[in-house]
Amino acid sequence: MFGLRRNAVIGLNLYCGGAGLGAGSGGMLRKLDIKNEDDVKSLSRVMVHVFSDGVTNWGRIVTLISFGAFVAKHLKTINQESCIEPLAESITDVLVRTKRDWLVKQRGWDGFVEFFHVEDLEGGIRNVLLAFAGVAGVGAGLAYLIR
Repeated sequence: MFGLRRNAVIGLNLYCGGAGLGAGSGGMLRKLDIKNEDDVKSLSRVMVHVFSDGVTNWGRIVTLISFGAFVAKHLKTINQESCIEPLAESITDVLVRTKRDWLVKQRGWDGFVEFFHVEDLEGGIRNVLLAFAGVAGVGAGLAYLIR
């Protein structure tokens, strides 16, 4: 039981940025004592904590999934690949159990794509330049014909 609590505390520290996710999180990830499916399930406390203040948004959903990705990568490095699927199931369970209504209101992944959609500025500029070149070409052609 202590191992389950310890994993939850370490996971929470990782989530809250105690060591930061990314390159500096290796030390914290190594402290996770994951040997079986039950150890992975202990991380669900961390996952639920992401939404403990009642705020739900796409940033927090992405944070939760990113947290899972970091843990999954760690599981692979410690040859605990059999725990990756239960980890994914645990993340899915937390999202469906606690955020189902919010996800439905946001139109699921379609809403996610719309929220994070970035205008293709390069394509817009290209279209303006092509339109300008077309108008300039027509103008030059007319000027040549009028001469």
